[in-house]
Amino acid sequence: MKMRFLVAMTLATVGWVAQAHAHGDVGSNQGQCLMKIGPDTMSFTGYQPLKSREQFCDDIPDAGPTIITLDAQQDELRDMNLEMRVLRDVGQKDDNENLEANTEYFSPPKKYKTGTLTFDHNFQKEGKYIGLVKARSDDGTKEYVARFPFSVGLTATKDITIAVFFAALAAVGFGLWYKAQFVDKKKAS
Repeated sequence: MKMRFLVAMTLATVGWVAQAHAHGDVGSNQGQCLMKIGPDTMSFTGYQPLKSREQFCDDIPDAGPTIITLDAQQDELRDMNLEMRVLRDVGQKDDNENLEANTEYFSPPKKYKTGTLTFDHNFQKEGKYIGLVKARSDDGTKEYVARFPFSVGLTATKDITIAVFFAALAAVGFGLWYKAQFVDKKKAS
């Protein structure tokens, strides 16, 4: 019975952590960071060349100069006007609320025939942000929006929280195992 409880807790924890790591429409598939935009996908890669050679696909490790590259996987997106906007997440209920005041970066709509949209931005402050990518057909009949929340410079805090959670879970598991192996056996004899 206790083993079933531990297995159930472990599965629930894995589901919770997966949910906590979800970043809107951005996820990882076979080593590639992919973003869902309508029925299509774009690969997403970020770099901070002054800090590291590592790439990232969700949270940005530190404030500072950052390069983000989006690459359309389907031809449909290459024929659409693509727009990129980064908003400061100030708790707005709707992304259009104080849109201009909350905009950190904006790339106006334009066609990218190669399918690659790259932008550089110097994030001055750590904090929470929202990425918006819009794709619109020339006649306006199709419009897709990808929205993905992310943070800048807050990854260490998130990693510590996850580590503390798993350490507490391990301590509870060890306590239950110890009780079953030693305390309950002493009572039984």
